[in-house]
Amino acid sequence: MVSPQPIRFVVVGDATLDVTVRSPATAIAGSDSPARITVGPGGQGANLAVRLARRGAMVDLVAAVADDLPGQQLRDALAADGVALVPLPAARSGIVVSLVDSSGERAMLSDRVSFNAEALSSPAVQAALDRASWIHISGYPLADSGSGDALAALAASRRAGQVCSVGGGSFAGGNGLLSRFRMTRPDLVFVDRAEASALLAAGSATGRFRTAAELAAGLISALGGVGVVTDGAGGAAAASGAETLTMPASPGAAVDDTGAGVAHAAGFLLAVAGGAWPPTASALRDALERAGRLGAEVAGVVGAQARVPSEASR
Repeated sequence: MVSPQPIRFVVVGDATLDVTVRSPATAIAGSDSPARITVGPGGQGANLAVRLARRGAMVDLVAAVADDLPGQQLRDALAADGVALVPLPAARSGIVVSLVDSSGERAMLSDRVSFNAEALSSPAVQAALDRASWIHISGYPLADSGSGDALAALAASRRAGQVCSVGGGSFAGGNGLLSRFRMTRPDLVFVDRAEASALLAAGSATGRFRTAAELAAGLISALGGVGVVTDGAGGAAAASGAETLTMPASPGAAVDDTGAGVAHAAGFLLAVAGGAWPPTASALRDALERAGRLGAEVAGVVGAQARVPSEASR
């Protein structure tokens, strides 16, 4: 009997070097405040790609990475986890500073690098898209004014049978963002509550939605496909057709929320990617449960790509 082939994903999104600062005290101007500072790989696209690869998926990551010291660190980390990088040209690699408080909540200072729109049509990018069965587009490059339209058109031109999911990003509504999401023809939209509200605000309908479940239903009304909305300690909700499901948050003490939302998305994608699309109600429920467990695990460690107990070492 022939064993089934692993799912092949292509993820389009950021790879950044993350500087995480954890301090129990509030910094005072002119003072020297104690802190725990770590440096490691991150970026929404890379975080997702790594979580998928550690669970056996084959993954290509399309990201803007320069030939500089941070870029080399990122390349080495991705290679160590089995992620194939398809680099887009960049003058520098992105760096993000994450300020984490004692409860695990974080604020981010981001020096992102925008995608080169012309590079998205390169043979290397097209080859990665052609060999994938699942395409995931991060909301960050989709929201970029320079490359967003080109990226949306690229996703929309996928071949029959390829599934396309679109993730969130720390974006505001407007600027054609909802139109870009629609242009991708998404099979799945995976966002948090604030991102869902921003998207639906672009359609002037956000006042109708109060809960994650209502937002998930609103997303599929606006975009079609399946909508998943995460709500931190409030859990998550998924909507598909007339079916709407909610799932409480998995237990666990949060020490660093960085990367937890992306880990939630990875758990969900891995749960549904091997089955029929769209998933059944039972498959959606199972996916939300698995996603919640992985998200809680990642929130319990410091660093967006830190290993958790359920991830086997390579």
